[in-house]
Amino acid sequence: MKFKRVLSSLMLLLSLNVAADASWEEAAAVVETSIDKMLAKVAPYHGQVTVDLEPLYSDLAIITKQNVDYLYISKVVMGKYYRRASASQKIEFGKVFKRTLLKTYGKTLVSFNVDKYKLVKSRSASPKPDKQKVVVKVFSSKGKSYSLINYMVKKEGSWKLVNIVLDGFNLRVTFKNQFANIAQQSKGNMAVAIAKWSELMAKK
Repeated sequence: MKFKRVLSSLMLLLSLNVAADASWEEAAAVVETSIDKMLAKVAPYHGQVTVDLEPLYSDLAIITKQNVDYLYISKVVMGKYYRRASASQKIEFGKVFKRTLLKTYGKTLVSFNVDKYKLVKSRSASPKPDKQKVVVKVFSSKGKSYSLINYMVKKEGSWKLVNIVLDGFNLRVTFKNQFANIAQQSKGNMAVAIAKWSELMAKK
């Protein structure tokens, strides 16, 4: 009986690892496809950080529409202030924050001048197959490199990006702290806080 229990446990562990591996492959494929499409759009702009990047932002919006959960990320960034915001303010900040991320994506890719990249699989499988971490090692034409960690969650059959960590720079946490500071300066007035955020990001 003990042998059967051990064997059963091993079989269960193996099946979970297989499921996790398959899920990682799915998530990684989504990340890879997005990166390839983005790099193709960014190529004409390499090194031109002072030119009009609006066409690029529009292209990136189309590419990321299906696999970046902008609304979820914006909700997390608002943190405790999300409940204080009205329905229209939540929608407004969602739009403003989406533009924030698109500008961040665009300017980072343009200034870095990506030469090549590779996906790196984690040594340990995710305990939750519907949540995967896809690490991307990116190399510039000048020999520099950085690590990009994509946190992916499977929602309603589709893989969505919910956070990014760039060489230790946690995008979601950083923006959350920035919004909290702005909200405090605005004395909890969400309309003022969102307007200030929009104004601040417009200057970047």
